Amino acid sequence: MLIRFAVFESDNDSGHSAGALVAAHTLRDEGDLTVSEHRELRIALKWFNENLPVPETLNDIEHRRAISWFKPEAEEAIKKMWLLKNILEQHGIYIKVLRTEEPGTVLHDDSWQVIAKPHKGQRF
Repeated sequence: MLIRFAVFESDNDSGHSAGALVAAHTLRDEGDLTVSEHRELRIALKWFNENLPVPETLNDIEHRRAISWFKPEAEEAIKKMWLLKNILEQHGIYIKVLRTEEPGTVLHDDSWQVIAKPHKGQRF
């Protein structure tokens, strides 16, 4: 089962919920955080920047509808996403946790994640 952490608002490109990492970067840059929250958020985002590969597929305008899903094997990344979820929700940014076995047309698959374009009309 694949898992995704997403905000409730739709992303303009994909038409689906924007990912929690995007919201976390926005909160880091624009949010009213305590010093310890800012530090915790910065450390978590740094970990993702250093450990989670960003596939070239996401840079292709043709794949702007693609969304990312964690594989169950990405245990450390998923634990860190739960941490981000808690921080975001303390600041009124609510995160939904989506699960699927069918993410759509797979464009990228690595040891941690699947990047897929949802099928037309597919909702999660």
